[in-house]
Amino acid sequence: MRLARLTDVDTVIDLVVSAGMFERSETQLLRDMMGDYFETEHAEGHRFVVLEHDGTVVGVAYYQPRAATDRVWDLTMIAVRPSGQRQGYGAQVLGSVETDLRERGQRLLIVETSATPQYQQARAFYLKAGFDEEARVRDYWEAGDDLVIFRKSLAIEEGASR
Repeated sequence: MRLARLTDVDTVIDLVVSAGMFERSETQLLRDMMGDYFETEHAEGHRFVVLEHDGTVVGVAYYQPRAATDRVWDLTMIAVRPSGQRQGYGAQVLGSVETDLRERGQRLLIVETSATPQYQQARAFYLKAGFDEEARVRDYWEAGDDLVIFRKSLAIEEGASR
Protein backbone atom coordinates (compact mmCIF):
# COMPACT_ATOMS: atom_id res chain seq x y z
CA MET A 1 0.00 0.00 0.00
CA ARG A 2 1.10 3.52 -0.65
CA LEU A 3 -0.36 6.99 -0.44
CA ALA A 4 -2.07 8.00 -3.66
CA ARG A 5 -0.43 10.53 -5.94
CA LEU A 6 -2.06 13.14 -8.11
CA THR A 7 -1.07 11.04 -11.13
CA ASP A 8 -3.33 8.23 -9.80
CA VAL A 9 -6.59 10.19 -10.17
CA ASP A 10 -7.59 8.98 -13.64
CA THR A 11 -6.56 5.40 -12.81
CA VAL A 12 -8.65 5.46 -9.62
CA ILE A 13 -11.64 6.87 -11.48
CA ASP A 14 -11.37 4.08 -14.07
CA LEU A 15 -11.09 1.53 -11.26
CA VAL A 16 -14.21 2.67 -9.39
CA VAL A 17 -16.22 2.97 -12.60
CA SER A 18 -15.20 -0.53 -13.68
CA ALA A 19 -16.04 -1.80 -10.17
CA GLY A 20 -19.57 -0.40 -10.56
CA MET A 21 -19.35 2.13 -7.75
CA PHE A 22 -19.98 5.10 -10.06
CA GLU A 23 -21.27 5.62 -13.55
CA ARG A 24 -18.82 7.43 -15.81
CA SER A 25 -21.23 10.42 -15.82
CA GLU A 26 -21.11 10.59 -12.00
CA THR A 27 -17.37 10.80 -11.49
CA GLN A 28 -17.10 14.55 -10.98
CA LEU A 29 -17.94 14.05 -7.29
CA LEU A 30 -15.05 11.60 -7.01
CA ARG A 31 -12.71 13.89 -8.96
CA ASP A 32 -13.66 16.78 -6.62
CA MET A 33 -13.06 14.62 -3.52
CA MET A 34 -9.61 13.63 -4.72
CA GLY A 35 -8.82 17.22 -5.71
CA ASP A 36 -9.78 18.39 -2.23
CA TYR A 37 -7.56 15.68 -0.75
CA PHE A 38 -4.49 16.84 -2.64
CA GLU A 39 -5.22 20.54 -2.01
CA THR A 40 -5.93 20.53 1.73
CA GLU A 41 -7.46 17.43 3.26
CA HIS A 42 -4.30 15.31 3.35
CA ALA A 43 -2.94 17.93 5.73
CA GLU A 44 -6.08 17.50 7.87
CA GLY A 45 -5.42 13.77 8.31
CA HIS A 46 -7.45 12.29 5.48
CA ARG A 47 -5.88 9.22 3.85
CA PHE A 48 -6.08 8.20 0.21
CA VAL A 49 -4.19 4.97 -0.48
CA VAL A 50 -3.75 2.59 -3.39
CA LEU A 51 -2.66 -1.02 -3.65
CA GLU A 52 -0.51 -2.00 -6.61
CA HIS A 53 0.12 -5.45 -8.01
CA ASP A 54 2.63 -5.92 -10.83
CA GLY A 55 2.69 -2.14 -11.38
CA THR A 56 -1.09 -1.83 -11.73
CA VAL A 57 -3.39 -0.14 -9.21
CA VAL A 58 -5.75 -2.92 -8.14
CA GLY A 59 -7.29 -1.40 -5.02
CA VAL A 60 -8.03 1.94 -3.43
CA ALA A 61 -9.30 3.32 -0.13
CA TYR A 62 -10.17 6.78 1.11
CA TYR A 63 -10.76 7.31 4.82
CA GLN A 64 -11.13 10.36 6.97
CA PRO A 65 -11.60 11.43 10.58
CA ARG A 66 -15.22 12.01 11.51
CA ALA A 67 -15.74 15.57 12.72
CA ALA A 68 -16.63 16.20 16.37
CA THR A 69 -15.87 12.63 17.51
CA ASP A 70 -13.26 10.93 19.63
CA ARG A 71 -11.02 8.98 17.23
CA VAL A 72 -13.77 7.82 14.87
CA TRP A 73 -13.05 7.41 11.15
CA ASP A 74 -15.21 7.04 8.05
CA LEU A 75 -14.21 4.63 5.32
CA THR A 76 -15.54 6.79 2.50
CA MET A 77 -14.43 4.56 -0.36
CA ILE A 78 -12.91 1.16 -0.91
CA ALA A 79 -12.78 -0.55 -4.29
CA VAL A 80 -10.94 -3.28 -6.13
CA ARG A 81 -10.54 -3.57 -9.88
CA PRO A 82 -12.96 -6.29 -11.10
CA SER A 83 -10.11 -8.40 -12.49
CA GLY A 84 -8.63 -8.43 -8.98
CA GLN A 85 -11.78 -9.19 -7.02
CA ARG A 86 -11.99 -12.39 -5.01
CA GLN A 87 -8.20 -12.52 -4.81
CA GLY A 88 -7.83 -11.02 -1.35
CA TYR A 89 -7.03 -7.48 -2.49
CA GLY A 90 -10.08 -5.98 -0.78
CA ALA A 91 -9.14 -7.65 2.50
CA GLN A 92 -5.55 -6.45 2.04
CA VAL A 93 -6.67 -2.85 1.46
CA LEU A 94 -9.07 -2.92 4.41
CA GLY A 95 -6.48 -4.59 6.63
CA SER A 96 -3.99 -1.85 5.79
CA VAL A 97 -6.55 0.84 6.68
CA GLU A 98 -7.32 -0.85 9.99
CA THR A 99 -3.63 -1.33 10.85
CA ASP A 100 -2.88 2.31 10.11
CA LEU A 101 -5.73 3.49 12.32
CA ARG A 102 -4.90 1.10 15.17
CA GLU A 103 -1.25 2.15 15.12
CA ARG A 104 -2.40 5.74 15.52
CA GLY A 105 -4.70 4.90 18.45
CA GLN A 106 -8.03 5.34 16.68
CA ARG A 107 -11.19 3.73 18.11
CA LEU A 108 -13.86 3.10 15.49
CA LEU A 109 -14.23 2.69 11.74
CA ILE A 110 -17.62 3.51 10.21
CA VAL A 111 -18.91 2.60 6.74
CA GLU A 112 -22.09 4.00 5.22
CA THR A 113 -23.55 2.24 2.20
CA SER A 114 -26.75 1.53 0.36
CA ALA A 115 -29.27 -1.25 0.93
CA THR A 116 -29.85 -1.82 -2.79
CA PRO A 117 -29.02 -5.17 -4.41
CA GLN A 118 -26.12 -3.47 -6.24
CA TYR A 119 -24.33 -3.16 -2.87
CA GLN A 120 -25.14 -6.65 -1.52
CA GLN A 121 -21.59 -7.86 -2.22
CA ALA A 122 -20.15 -4.84 -0.41
CA ARG A 123 -22.37 -5.41 2.63
CA ALA A 124 -21.35 -9.08 2.73
CA PHE A 125 -17.69 -8.01 2.52
CA TYR A 126 -18.04 -5.76 5.57
CA LEU A 127 -19.78 -8.46 7.59
CA LYS A 128 -17.11 -11.01 6.66
CA ALA A 129 -14.44 -8.46 7.67
CA GLY A 130 -15.86 -8.25 11.19
CA PHE A 131 -18.04 -5.18 10.92
CA ASP A 132 -21.43 -5.07 12.62
CA GLU A 133 -24.48 -3.63 10.91
CA GLU A 134 -25.12 -0.89 13.42
CA ALA A 135 -28.09 0.98 11.96
CA ARG A 136 -30.39 1.57 9.02
CA VAL A 137 -32.08 4.78 8.03
CA ARG A 138 -35.05 3.95 5.83
CA ASP A 139 -35.43 5.79 2.52
CA TYR A 140 -32.26 7.80 3.16
CA TRP A 141 -30.68 7.93 -0.32
CA GLU A 142 -34.07 7.97 -2.00
CA ALA A 143 -37.44 6.28 -1.52
CA GLY A 144 -36.77 2.57 -1.15
CA ASP A 145 -33.01 2.92 -0.67
CA ASP A 146 -31.90 2.73 2.95
CA LEU A 147 -28.65 3.97 4.43
CA VAL A 148 -26.85 1.00 6.04
CA ILE A 149 -24.24 1.89 8.66
CA PHE A 150 -21.53 -0.58 9.61
CA ARG A 151 -19.24 -0.23 12.64
CA LYS A 152 -15.99 -1.89 13.62
CA SER A 153 -14.09 -1.39 16.84
CA LEU A 154 -10.37 -0.89 16.27
CA ALA A 155 -9.46 -1.82 19.84
CA ILE A 156 -6.80 -4.48 20.00
CA GLU A 157 -8.04 -7.40 22.04
CA GLU A 158 -5.80 -8.72 24.81
CA GLY A 159 -3.64 -11.54 23.54
CA ALA A 160 -4.16 -10.55 19.90
CA SER A 161 -1.10 -9.93 17.80
CA ARG A 162 -0.66 -6.69 15.92
